[in-house]
Amino acid sequence: MKQVLSFIFYLGFQLTVIFAQPKPGDSLLFRKIFDEALMRGHSYARLGELCKKIGPRLSGSDQTEKGIDWAVGMLSAYNFDSIYKQPTMVPRWQRNGRSFMYVKSPLLQKLISGTDSQRAIANLEINKKAFPHSPYPEYECKSYIKWLEGQSFDKTQVPVSLTAMGGSVGGTFTGDLVVVRNRQELDSLGAKGYLKGKMVLLNRAFEEENIKTFFSYGSCVTQRVYGAIWAAPYDVKAVIIRSLSNSCDMNPHTGVTYYEDSITKIPIAAVSTAAADALSYFYSIEGPLSVNFELKCETLPDRLSANVIAETKGNEFSNRIIAMGGHFDSWDEGEGAHDDGAGIMHCFEALRILKKIGYQPRHTIRCVFWINEENGMRGALKYAELSELNNEIHVAALESDRGGFTPRGFAMDSVLLSRAKNYQDLLRPYGISELELGGGGVDIGPLKKQNKNTQLVALVPDSQRYFDVHHAETDVFENVNKRELELGAAAVAVAIYIIDQELD
Repeated sequence: MKQVLSFIFYLGFQLTVIFAQPKPGDSLLFRKIFDEALMRGHSYARLGELCKKIGPRLSGSDQTEKGIDWAVGMLSAYNFDSIYKQPTMVPRWQRNGRSFMYVKSPLLQKLISGTDSQRAIANLEINKKAFPHSPYPEYECKSYIKWLEGQSFDKTQVPVSLTAMGGSVGGTFTGDLVVVRNRQELDSLGAKGYLKGKMVLLNRAFEEENIKTFFSYGSCVTQRVYGAIWAAPYDVKAVIIRSLSNSCDMNPHTGVTYYEDSITKIPIAAVSTAAADALSYFYSIEGPLSVNFELKCETLPDRLSANVIAETKGNEFSNRIIAMGGHFDSWDEGEGAHDDGAGIMHCFEALRILKKIGYQPRHTIRCVFWINEENGMRGALKYAELSELNNEIHVAALESDRGGFTPRGFAMDSVLLSRAKNYQDLLRPYGISELELGGGGVDIGPLKKQNKNTQLVALVPDSQRYFDVHHAETDVFENVNKRELELGAAAVAVAIYIIDQELD
């Protein structure tokens, strides 16, 4: 019996290896894909239209609905086999303008109103305190001070740019600000009653030792998502968080936050990394800082919106689908260029390229612009719900939601990964041969829950600059490199070809 089982295992392994071998013409096909993207590409111009004619696309906004109409018209111009919308209700939250937090600090006031020599000394002190391990602290994080010197304000109160987290409650708040580095410090001080009636700055920084910055983001994002839930039981008035970025600048980063109905809802907003470092220093010298701010944000009733879909029918397995896409919505600060304008352009362009070069897919290839990824997942959930209702079979789903930077490779579920590795020699000349176990994303995750056999894939670009712009007003078209975007679109097209060939 053991010998029979061993033979079956050996035979299955051999068939898998044979099944996964690249075809003689694959190298030429990959070259055609990259030539089309780099020499005759449409992704960059279309992203420019989206960012500059439509702009930010917060779920439920009039601007987003205008953008959806634009997307349907744009896709229709390419004569794909079908283009349609999938209606779904989405949440509607509004910021109603940028906010400032005003800080009273004798040391900060001295820094701003003093002589040049006083400023230089205070600046050096800040940097030494904020960066004790830096070999050159005098060059670290001067962004906040430079920004202040260009502002006009009452010198008794110094402004700090503030951005509300998506979903935050609004209001006007005055009190003392306490700085903590992590949840452990928050709980320790809260248990002692020290935080009652105060405001808290959660100042957990990115872990710089991680080569892939998404690991650093993952370790810090909980302070944004759950910070208000953590702090409210200690009678904290409001929570401020350090922006989730490894860049030192003056750009606060927004993002979604959550509440629990059983816990008092308190406001939560972010300051920039540079401002967080400065506030941390002032707090270490002076203790709790007197601050005040107003958030004008509000939540309105849900609104009807839609996913946008374009597809090319398969000539062998037309009832089996390979989905690819990203999210159409973005935050209201910036233009959603990298997050996730680049992702949806990667996938639209991949569909266009495959059609342009005459490739006939075996499976139906579907490009999806999901709505409401940033603050609700309504688009992804509706897509999965309708897929199940219509008895659709998704053999694979690819998501691009990590920015438009230089592509390095792909994260894949195990079955597809084992087969894709046979293509690494063909992928290497294009710089996309890094294949790793993983895959998935917010918008394609629900498909996996429906069918565990669905293979999930994620495009993996270089991540070093992504969190400079992620959820910030700097996420604009000008910060997307044309060639990097085009390389990403070609990479997605190649991945879709491999998936189409290797899965049934």
